[in-house]
Amino acid sequence: MAKSPAERKAAQRKRQREAGLVTPQWQVEAEEHEMIKRNCALRRPGREPYDESEYIQMLIRNDDARLKREIAKLSKRCCGKCGEQLPVTECCLSGAAECWNTKGWHELKLTTVDKSPSK
Repeated sequence: MAKSPAERKAAQRKRQREAGLVTPQWQVEAEEHEMIKRNCALRRPGREPYDESEYIQMLIRNDDARLKREIAKLSKRCCGKCGEQLPVTECCLSGAAECWNTKGWHELKLTTVDKSPSK
């Protein structure tokens, strides 16, 4: 007997789970979705645009590589207050101006980059 569409879909989800695939669900603003679609095409001029999930996967991998480089660079320094190797995730001296944990974490945070000229 043939499987129903629901049974086929359930089997597909099971195969994907077993393969280690995860289907995240998040919301983006319409403007952000337009940016994704536009950039999928712009990153492959004259060719078929990237698939949105492929594009997001590459962004994640690129950010992971960049973060690893930033942490490796930070690890050559120490906190000015406690002397621990950076990055310091927890410190009893957090709050002190010299403690990296107080303000230094800004070196690792994500930011939006706007390179438009100032008015």
